[in-house]
Amino acid sequence: MSANLYSKLIHDSSYKLVQLAPDLLETLENTSQSEIKFKAVNNEKSDVVLCSKNKTWLIKEKHHSNTVMLLREFVATGQQTLDEKSLFGMPQPINDLLAFSRTTSEYETRPAKGLLNIDHLPIYNGDVGFPTEPAKLKFKTLDDVLDNSPASELESFTRWNLLGGCIVNGFPCLLSAEFLSNALHVTLMSVMAESLDLDSLTIKDTFEAVNKDMSEGSNPYTKKVIETVLRKYGTKLDKGEKEDKENWKLDRQEISRWYGIRALRKYATKPSLPMEEFLVKWKSTFPPFSPFNIEMKMLGGWYFQPIARNIQYVSKDTLPTDIKERFKMLFRLQSQWDLENIIPFVDELNTKGLKPDIFVMKYARKKRVGKRYIVSSR
Repeated sequence: MSANLYSKLIHDSSYKLVQLAPDLLETLENTSQSEIKFKAVNNEKSDVVLCSKNKTWLIKEKHHSNTVMLLREFVATGQQTLDEKSLFGMPQPINDLLAFSRTTSEYETRPAKGLLNIDHLPIYNGDVGFPTEPAKLKFKTLDDVLDNSPASELESFTRWNLLGGCIVNGFPCLLSAEFLSNALHVTLMSVMAESLDLDSLTIKDTFEAVNKDMSEGSNPYTKKVIETVLRKYGTKLDKGEKEDKENWKLDRQEISRWYGIRALRKYATKPSLPMEEFLVKWKSTFPPFSPFNIEMKMLGGWYFQPIARNIQYVSKDTLPTDIKERFKMLFRLQSQWDLENIIPFVDELNTKGLKPDIFVMKYARKKRVGKRYIVSSR
């Protein structure tokens, strides 16, 4: 097959070439998931992403020095029959193509982690009369939050649940860590007092258990707050006919972890604390007779050991975002680490998806001591 090529080139910036990543092409070809949206946090310098229902792709402009022409079919004036010698064995052209524009850049697409835009969400701490100035809120509905977040719908809802997102008096907000802890604690005490099954809870039954002995007027633990607790600390088992009839199974390990982080912050900030003593204090923070197990490995990424068998709380928010500086900071806190204990502090910076031990070895030394791998600075 051959074609006649003609050119009448102009520079038209309205045409954009986009390289389709394999999974993006597959999504476009799937008619049930073919809806794709362009999204960005704002209209200025933020990255632009493409979002399907469950995936996000980052778009980056790539400039090059190659000549890339855009072609379209057209009808040439007059019929032309080329000399066989000029065809170099190719058949006679069967159509005519016109190069009408050229471009010096293309847009690459690559899979990215969707982000929920929480910059303008207020924090709810159980205050009466929330929000105090609703007219000043940028995001007045959950749809406003989703539309302004560079993430797919599935990723957005996953992050919303993980961060403790809630609708209070019709407005989207985030529950404060303190209020969320109180809501979880009250929920656990209430469902255990009513002998409800922690592996099969409905929003309706849980809300009724929490509100059994509370006055309606001053109760901050609304049905939406209870729903937030179940979404953050539970897993949906099935989809009921109505939302409050859906069954939820509490994630006992995640609940233990949440209580453990709070206990670290309260008891082991300064000075350090013997590990055995901390375990006793951690267990004491649960409601009486709670059926939750505790292990230190649940708290990976939240403590270090300044001396053997002692632990001390450290917040990830205080660590550098630069990977080299983060390793330097970690080795200042603790000169040697077990490999499994240092990985939770750095895995979020492993953006290329390397195996954890290979990623750590790019910035530190690793040696085997018995069955353990010990990591130290270079």
